[in-house]
Amino acid sequence: MNSEKQMTTDNHQMKSWGKHCQSGFSMVEVLVAILLLTVGLLALAKMQTQAVASNNYGNQLTEATFLAQDKLEELRLLNECYLAVIAKPELSWTAEDQAVVNNYNSQLSDSVANWNEVHTDGDGIPDVFSWAAAPDHTNADGLGAVANPIDVTGAAASAGGYTRIWYVADNKPLTKAKNLRVRITWGNGREVTVDTVLSQ
Repeated sequence: MNSEKQMTTDNHQMKSWGKHCQSGFSMVEVLVAILLLTVGLLALAKMQTQAVASNNYGNQLTEATFLAQDKLEELRLLNECYLAVIAKPELSWTAEDQAVVNNYNSQLSDSVANWNEVHTDGDGIPDVFSWAAAPDHTNADGLGAVANPIDVTGAAASAGGYTRIWYVADNKPLTKAKNLRVRITWGNGREVTVDTVLSQ
């Protein structure tokens, strides 16, 4: 009898507890949860957009650097071929040798006064060297060249693309040397420059 009474009391307490636990969320709690979720999702969407933009810029930077390095290697090879040709007597030059000389003259000539020497302390010795804006050459120079703008393969680009120019300074920074700078520009003022010195 006591056990039946105890069971009835336990059942009554469980039912009472169950009703109390099923009270649910208030409208304010639901609205706060939705607000927090919305703020989190908006932040995530912004982060994703920025990641895509950064990835796109990184891709363009890689392509521009590749185009600059590619032209630099081409000019380095052209310089070596030119030095090999001029080491021979001119009367023995073949048509191919003459083509190398012509290509050299069209791509590695120092045709614009684009190397600025600045004296900063009055001692007559140039202290600062910098490139001026005018380039010696554009991508249209040389054999089989394509006018700017170009794509990452060096082919003509119908819209956007990259602009490739390069500067040449003879006997800079030393006698019997050529100082080269290849500059790739694209988009809204973005650029990559690569410099090297070729021996003559």
